[in-house]
Amino acid sequence: MNDTRPTVVLVQPQMGLSGEFSQHLPLSLLYVAAPLKKLGVRVEILDTRVIEQDWRIRLSELLATNPLWVGFTVMAGFPTAHALEISRFVKKGASIPVVWGGAMPTVDARSCLNDPAIDFAVAGSGIAATTMLTEAIMAGRTSDIECLQTIPGLAFKVKGQHFFNQRFHGFEHISYPELPYEIIKDYSVYGQIGSNERIFPVYSAYGCPYRCAFCISPALYRDFSPRWAPVNASETVDHIDYLQRHQGATTIYFYDDDSFVNLEHIRTIVTELKRRGIKIRLSFRGARVDEIKRMDDSFLELLSETGTEMLHVGVESGCQRVLDLFQKGITVEDIIEINRKLARHPKLIAAYNWIVGTPTETVSEIHQTTRLLMQLIKENPRCFIFQPNIFRVVPGSVLGEMAKTMGYKSPETLDEWINSEIEQDIASPWLSAELKQYIRMLQVTGYFVDNKASLLLKSGALKDTIIKFASKIYQPFARFRFKSGYSGMLFEAELFFLAQKMLKRWR
Repeated sequence: MNDTRPTVVLVQPQMGLSGEFSQHLPLSLLYVAAPLKKLGVRVEILDTRVIEQDWRIRLSELLATNPLWVGFTVMAGFPTAHALEISRFVKKGASIPVVWGGAMPTVDARSCLNDPAIDFAVAGSGIAATTMLTEAIMAGRTSDIECLQTIPGLAFKVKGQHFFNQRFHGFEHISYPELPYEIIKDYSVYGQIGSNERIFPVYSAYGCPYRCAFCISPALYRDFSPRWAPVNASETVDHIDYLQRHQGATTIYFYDDDSFVNLEHIRTIVTELKRRGIKIRLSFRGARVDEIKRMDDSFLELLSETGTEMLHVGVESGCQRVLDLFQKGITVEDIIEINRKLARHPKLIAAYNWIVGTPTETVSEIHQTTRLLMQLIKENPRCFIFQPNIFRVVPGSVLGEMAKTMGYKSPETLDEWINSEIEQDIASPWLSAELKQYIRMLQVTGYFVDNKASLLLKSGALKDTIIKFASKIYQPFARFRFKSGYSGMLFEAELFFLAQKMLKRWR
C-alpha cells in the first residue's frame, strides 16, 4: 500500500574532503525527525555523504512525493556550498519550501534568507521551531506573519519582507526512545576511516559554559541558565545499552560540546557501564586541558577500564600570547603537563586540535606551536594531532570583533560566504603571503608527523595499507618541514590534495 502520510525530506550535505575521514550518522536530523513523527509525518533522510548513486536521482524521487518541506543541517564552508547547490536544485522544478538549520543560519540567518532558494532559516536549537513550522505549513499558514512570529529562532520572508524571531533560550532534549532510528535503513555505511567499528554518536550533555574568544558558544549560550546541562546519567547508559543491543553499536562517540565540565557526570556514567557489565568503546569530542588537569590517575584509569579510547583536546596554540588571546585560561606548561599525564595511561589516545592564522599571530608564534606539538608527540607516542584548523571569523565572538578592526568584512550573501572560505584574501585580510604558504605546508605535513596512521587504520583494508605505507615514506620529510618551518618548493601539496580527492571516490 502507498504511504499517504505527508512527507518531510531532511538532507545531510557533504562535508568536504576532511569529512571523508569520519562519517557518523546525522544525529541532528534524527532529533528534528522525532517530533515530526508524532505529528503523523513521514520523514525521509537523504545523506549525500554516503549515498552511492547521484543524489539528484534519489532526491528527484523524494520530490515526486510533494513533501511539505525540504530541510538541511548546514555548517559553514563546503557544506554551505553543497546545501545551496541542492536547495537550488529543489527550487528548479517545484515550489516546495526549503528550510535551513544548523550552524550556518545560527551564525548568519540574514545571508541565508537573502538567497531565493531558501524560504526559512532556523537559528539555534530547532526542534520546537521545525515542529511548529510543519504545523503552520500543514495548515496553509506560510504567509501568516502573526503565526510565524511565534516560532522561536525562525527567520522567514513574506511578500519580500524579512522577519527574524528571537531564538529559543535553553536546550531541547529528546529522550532516546523517541529517536526514530528506524528511519535510517543501513547503518553499515557510517564509521571512520580505517575502522570496522559500528559507531553511534550520543549526547550526554548540552552546551558549554566557557568563554573562548574564537568560539560562538559564549554568544550563543550567553542568556542560557544554565549554559551547560547534563543528560541524566542513567538515561545516557540506557541509551548506550539500547544502541549496543538493538543497533549493534561497538563504539559510542560523545557529541557533547564539553563532556567534562563536571567530572562526576562522566564518572557516574562509566561507573554505571562497569556495574552493568556493558563493554563498549568510548570516544569524547569535548575535553579541555584544564579539565584534564583536574582528572587524577584513578579517574583516567577508570576511563581506560570502561572502554575509553580517544579524548579530543583543544590545545589550540603553543604560544602563550595566542592562548591568552583565545581566553582559554590555560598555559603552555598546562598542555605539557596533561600530555605527560595521559601518556601514563597507554589505552588512551589524546587527539589534539589546534588553530593557525589567528589575527595578529606571526610566523614565529606558529612555529612555537609546531615545536610544542612535536614535543607532545615525542613524550606521548599515542597522541596525535589533527590537521590545523584555519582561523575562521565567527560573528558574535570576541575575535570576530577584533577581525573587523583588521579589515574583515562579513559576507552578505551565501555565495560570498562560500567564496570567503576559498579565497583567504577575502576571509582573512591579515594573512600575508608568507603565512598562507606556511599554513598550506602545515595542512599537508600535519597528517604525517605523528603515528595516527598506525593508531587509527586497523580495518585491514587495502586502502589502509596504502595510506600507512605512504605515511611511513613521507614522514621524515614531513617532520623536517614541520620542525623547521620550511615551506618552499611544496611540490607534494598538489599530490596530497589529489590523494584526498581519490579517497573521496574510494569508499
